[in-house]
Amino acid sequence: MEAFLISTAVVALAEIGDKTRVAAVALAAQYQAPFPVISGTTLGMMIANVPAVLLGEGIAHRMPVRLVHGVAAAIFAVLVLATLLGAGEHLGF
Repeated sequence: MEAFLISTAVVALAEIGDKTRVAAVALAAQYQAPFPVISGTTLGMMIANVPAVLLGEGIAHRMPVRLVHGVAAAIFAVLVLATLLGAGEHLGF
């Protein structure tokens, strides 16, 4: 249950302002059918995340979890720095 609750909170926070959120708003405005749009966007996110979760599980069995956390933190730090320095403008973000 702990993994479910933490995963839900982290992904919900990470998705704020994401392109996925903008797409969901556009779809909701276009179709004006909340349940099908919620169901479709949730299913789409699940399909997109399944390979990442399976890859993460596979990596966890081959590498120390602390190392995986460190690498993930370093990647996020680089992305934050690149964003703050305006790299997104040059990369089309």
